[in-house]
Amino acid sequence: MASKEQQSALFTELKKAIENDDDDLCLELCDKLIQLDPQDQLALQSKVVTLIRLEQYKEALTLIARQFRNSEIDLSFEKIYCYYRTNQLVPAMELLQQSKAKNNDPSLSYLEAQLLYSQGQFEKAIEVYETLLKSLDKSHHLYDEIQVNLLAAKAGLLYSNPSANDNVELKESADLYEVAYNAAAVYLARGNIKKAQEQLELAHKQCSDRSQGMSKEEHEEELAVIATQLGYTYQLQGRSTDAMNIYRQLLNSKDVTVAAVVSNNMVAIEQTKDLEDAAKKLKTASSKEADAKLKNYQKRVIAMNESLLQLYNRKYSACKDQAQKLIDKYPDHDLLYLILASATFHQHKAAKAVEELKKFAEKKPGSLAIRFATIQLQLLESQPAQALETLEAYTSANKQDKTTYKPAVVALLVWLYEQTGQSDKAMEVLDEASSVWKNDKDFASTSAPTSTIKQTAAFKLKTGKYQEAVDDYEQLVKADPSDAQAIAGLIAAYAEVDPKKAEQYGNALPAVALDHLDIDTLEKMVPGVKRGYVKKDPNGVHVKKPKTKKKRPALLPKNMDPNAQPDPERWIPRYERSTYRMKGKNKKALNKGPQGVMVEGGGIGGTGSANIGGKKLLIEETTPEPAKPVSTSTPKKKKGKGKGKK
Repeated sequence: MASKEQQSALFTELKKAIENDDDDLCLELCDKLIQLDPQDQLALQSKVVTLIRLEQYKEALTLIARQFRNSEIDLSFEKIYCYYRTNQLVPAMELLQQSKAKNNDPSLSYLEAQLLYSQGQFEKAIEVYETLLKSLDKSHHLYDEIQVNLLAAKAGLLYSNPSANDNVELKESADLYEVAYNAAAVYLARGNIKKAQEQLELAHKQCSDRSQGMSKEEHEEELAVIATQLGYTYQLQGRSTDAMNIYRQLLNSKDVTVAAVVSNNMVAIEQTKDLEDAAKKLKTASSKEADAKLKNYQKRVIAMNESLLQLYNRKYSACKDQAQKLIDKYPDHDLLYLILASATFHQHKAAKAVEELKKFAEKKPGSLAIRFATIQLQLLESQPAQALETLEAYTSANKQDKTTYKPAVVALLVWLYEQTGQSDKAMEVLDEASSVWKNDKDFASTSAPTSTIKQTAAFKLKTGKYQEAVDDYEQLVKADPSDAQAIAGLIAAYAEVDPKKAEQYGNALPAVALDHLDIDTLEKMVPGVKRGYVKKDPNGVHVKKPKTKKKRPALLPKNMDPNAQPDPERWIPRYERSTYRMKGKNKKALNKGPQGVMVEGGGIGGTGSANIGGKKLLIEETTPEPAKPVSTSTPKKKKGKGKGKK
């Protein structure tokens, strides 16, 4: 048995190491204590906690299973937490329910809320967090953490379900950067990107200033998470360069979640620039390590980008298979149906793609995205009548839905009626939309009523209903006398009905500011007249300048010697030049005649000897003429050889 003095000394050292947050030393001391007494429950329990602090969750679970199976010490909380951190959510929840039946510790409820959040059950997590906040005092050590996590759960709910009730009260904290970070997540879910950016910049500053209580690695990881979200806000605002600068710095982050999100976002920015590199990045984003830590909506986005990558690579079968699997898993997301139809359309099967979208619309009659995609394909195929039928089917099936009265939907419906020659129906649609927008509270606070009245008045003016257009424009001018666009429309309408009133309203229009213009310069810049024909002096005589041809510099070879005389025969083929000599065995036959032919001036018997008889030559010798340039005409081919090589 080990001496009590040794154990006491080791426990004293262990206590100091715990106070100094030296987890590595704690683990060494625990091992020494266990060597002295393998059954020391306190030393074993300390080792379990130390392993958890060192994020060695599997080792902690193994130790609990071996040493605390029949122990009186209850390590259920530690076991549940290890299950939670190793993504074993089902056994964690089962053990949690058993433990809650025996113990009402707030820590168990807090852990339950975290498990619900990890499973995507945000509404239940919010209920647990709110119950905990009511039951705990503000001085409790979990109070601030619960506030932070409650905000995160509400942000997650808004991300996963945009139609959820948004009654989140956001409060800033001077100390907790986590509050600012989660507030930014709520603003992002609401679509308020500017406010989200402000909160993230605040969170980054607060986290940078606060380094106590965190190791250097933990501090860097927290800053990386905030920077990733900040880059995302830049990306949403179209500041792709700023976003990419942040992403490149974080691409090789030790945090698997950060690396996955950054890789996915970079692919979203670059799109089809480098498909091979995009495939590598998405492989990083969908790794097993990242999959264990990412939320469900993040996994869905990454998987959807993978199917889009297959579409860009023209792997249509693989794209369809992956999109169909995602639809089976996430049937409520319209973009997945559009990817399926896009794969068919890219195979030059537009009619089949339209039929597929119509089938999807039957399953999801309230989906505006699917209807708009169908209309787009029908218009690409020059089928405005069929596109009108599709939009009418949507509006009739969703009469109670206010989406049918949105300005974009109304404008498209009016345009389609115009294209099909149904101006009366277009007017009915505008009148109906106007009455809805005037009386509905949701639309009254927006610019929809004003925009639709302008649209209606412009349509009436276009179709010759001038008096009705006057009534609408007068209503707009009364509501806002400074609206120059409405006044201009009223003048145009009165010009057809009452020209005198048109003049009166014309005087009410603000004068055009001409202070910044140079009148003399404008007079010289006559449309359709070249500057050369405009007289600079009105009293002087204009003389047109003669055109001068620009002399182009001669194109010379790089290796040309300006002092050397160029070869005059350089433009003709080499085999036609005077200096050309054939290669090969035929070269020996030059200047030789064929056998049996008598050479002029030969002797008796044609032997080539001297002329013994002193007979005069039949042809007198003449002085040779100077050499002439070689003709460019093609000579006859020599027998058996043809043209020489250049």
